[in-house]
Amino acid sequence: MESIDRLLAELRAEYQESQKKSAELKSQQRVQAEPSLPAIETSGKNLDLDNFDRDLAQIKAEYQAEDQAEDFAKQERLLAENEAQNKAQKILQQEQQQVEVKTHREKVRQAQVWLKNLSKDSDERFWFDQFAFKYSSRIDAAIDYLQVVNEFD
Repeated sequence: MESIDRLLAELRAEYQESQKKSAELKSQQRVQAEPSLPAIETSGKNLDLDNFDRDLAQIKAEYQAEDQAEDFAKQERLLAENEAQNKAQKILQQEQQQVEVKTHREKVRQAQVWLKNLSKDSDERFWFDQFAFKYSSRIDAAIDYLQVVNEFD
């Protein structure tokens, strides 16, 4: 797109230069008293330059339309990629949640087994009862206790 703008600027500069030359020719020709022939040539050049400007504007518009279409396609691709990433992220989160639930269930099961095997007369049972007093459930206390003593597999 920059090359088109640069080319357009160069062409406009050439056009303006030719306009200046044509204006100089007009003024010289007025002095020479032969206005009819140069005026026809000049007006023909002006018509050619007008057509050239129109063609140039059309080409520029076509390139801009192509650029807009490419930008739109790029945005569509980015949106599709983002959606795919979001879906993959949601699936990953769901899988992680499933693993966490499974892990928690396993910890609960192990804590229940540990509590079942805890001897009623042992010092460990007495200490654990004191420890579990602050918890909402004995299972939660057993899970925390077993995590600290690394009893989980």
